[in-house]
Amino acid sequence: MASTGPLINAKFDPTNTYLASGVIALDTHQVRVQSINPSQSSLNSSFSLDKSSRLTALSWISYNENQLIAIGLSKGSILVYSPLTNEIISELVTPTNLSIQDFHYSKLTQSGWSCDIGGNIHEWDLTNFKLLQSFAINDLLESSENISRISTVLYEEKAHLLLGSHSVYLIEIEGRQILKTFPAHVQPIETIYPIPNNNDLFLTSAVDDRFINLYSISKQNTKAVFVAQASILDMTLGIKNENSSVLVMLTENGSLEVFNNPLSSDAPVSANIHSKKKRRQQLSTVQSRSSNATVKLARPKDEIKSGVDMGLSITAVSVNDDSILLSWLENANLSYFESIKWLNESGEAILDNSVTIEKSKPDLKTTSHSDYGHDIAASKHYNEGNAIVTDGSNFKDLDNESDNEEQEEETLAEKLEKLSTDQKPKQANPNKRKLGSKNAPATLTIVLSQSLKSNDHSLLETVLSNRDPHIIQSTISRLDSSLAVVLLDRLAERITRQTSRFDQLNYWLKWIIIIHGGVLTSFPNLNIKLSNLHAILSKKADTLPRLLELQGRLNMLYQQNDLKKEILRDDFNDDSENEESDVEYVEELDDAELLQDGQDESDDAMDIINGQDDYLDSDIENESQDEGESESEVEDEKPRDVTKSVMDLENPEDEEAYSDIEIAVKNDDISEDDEEDK
Repeated sequence: MASTGPLINAKFDPTNTYLASGVIALDTHQVRVQSINPSQSSLNSSFSLDKSSRLTALSWISYNENQLIAIGLSKGSILVYSPLTNEIISELVTPTNLSIQDFHYSKLTQSGWSCDIGGNIHEWDLTNFKLLQSFAINDLLESSENISRISTVLYEEKAHLLLGSHSVYLIEIEGRQILKTFPAHVQPIETIYPIPNNNDLFLTSAVDDRFINLYSISKQNTKAVFVAQASILDMTLGIKNENSSVLVMLTENGSLEVFNNPLSSDAPVSANIHSKKKRRQQLSTVQSRSSNATVKLARPKDEIKSGVDMGLSITAVSVNDDSILLSWLENANLSYFESIKWLNESGEAILDNSVTIEKSKPDLKTTSHSDYGHDIAASKHYNEGNAIVTDGSNFKDLDNESDNEEQEEETLAEKLEKLSTDQKPKQANPNKRKLGSKNAPATLTIVLSQSLKSNDHSLLETVLSNRDPHIIQSTISRLDSSLAVVLLDRLAERITRQTSRFDQLNYWLKWIIIIHGGVLTSFPNLNIKLSNLHAILSKKADTLPRLLELQGRLNMLYQQNDLKKEILRDDFNDDSENEESDVEYVEELDDAELLQDGQDESDDAMDIINGQDDYLDSDIENESQDEGESESEVEDEKPRDVTKSVMDLENPEDEEAYSDIEIAVKNDDISEDDEEDK
């Protein structure tokens, strides 16, 4: 059955004396056994699995007048648990190490049968707890199928197996061959229920299906179909005599649907048929029946404070003689029981309409000295209702000791040496707690699993608000693979409503696909379950080419802009190098000032060769070359230029505008040889 909150599975024993239930307690799975009537038996025990084990199947074993429990695990082993002694008697390890789907104890073969997720069938000797035989259903079929349920039936005075996947296969044990196939359901089969007093009939139900089929092995056809109002989680059959029987279904809305006399051939059909022709057609086809009565649990009106109190969910059901036994949870972990009559003293069915049973909230104070093996006088156990949800990364109360991260466990000699050197012990801070050598990464796996199983959206939002990639990775790595599909659906819903959250939820999608991708590919009909997520991601992927094109254009613009800036920077550097300096040194003007002031020391710096200045000779030669075009023009202009130069030099203010030759004429520094050359 599907889990309701922390409850994974719950089943009554064949004698209707005890109830075995699998629950989630903190980060471990726990098996609890409780007596239905405390006055007859005060059994109240519990057994916790190790953290690496997950409960996948739970069934009772009535062997040698002992009530044992077979606990199927996800790692491919089966624990045989004794609730009376509260210990594990033996562990049956399969050679395939695949997750156990179902375990069935057969009184016909006096042995146990198990099936795993890979379609492997194993037979176990429960006396010596050894493997007798094993085979794979895929060796007998042309296509590969997973076996979800297994049972035994007597056919032709021999024990045969009934294996359920989407169809039901009748298999001969000795010859290991398929004798008959019964097309059953679209979804995987949830329950195979052989009729106790009729070896020719058996019932089947499937996951998320509202129909229960009644099959005849000899005729290999469907005799009747029972239709419920909601998906069926579990079913049970009660037979008082040949004319009185009842079929009870437990639906996903937490109510019971009752079918009176389901094995009777003259049972009424579900539709009102008036014409004889339609009546004959209906008789020739499969009978379809609806429920005769519905049983619900609810709080009294004066105790209803919220919508949660309006209805109580039934978790397990069984038929005990002339009454229907049911259980429900209080405080999310305590099972309570109730029985209602379905048959009166005259042998007539009395449930023919909807029945609502009002149950007040009980006083949860225990009357015994122990509660599930825990002394009530001791400190309280973990209470699911007092859980405080945090992001798991709050280490403010822990010592920040970086040395502990690098050191391994100290030896005894190192500890003694440290004790001898530390003469002054440090005062302990009561507000701080010390961890071990290494701080384990915080995870939100427990809170995430509970929110997915209980469909708590507010709690799930608290978990998804975490943005730390390390915490997200460690949380997904410890999450059960069966919950990964549910988490993907929840993520798809949130991305559809708020597309802006895709960047935040992208980390969750990434690590789910990386860690659980291999397991998800083995699930049947995965494309249907993840159709919403596929549509969203496809829509996101369609915009990727446009975004890449836009990114390419932006990169090109950025590169062009950088290139322009670099070119402008180089031009500016070249211009700054070619600019004239603010201060310019003119050597001629410097020499003229020295001559005017009468500082003869400047003449000593000039080299005189043959009584002439080399500098003046070079200037005269250059000037004579420029004026060599017309000798007559030079002769006419020479007196005027010399006269003008002499007149202009009389003004000391214009001294800077004349050349060295003109200054020399004023100062009579030109020799006779120079005049002749002129």
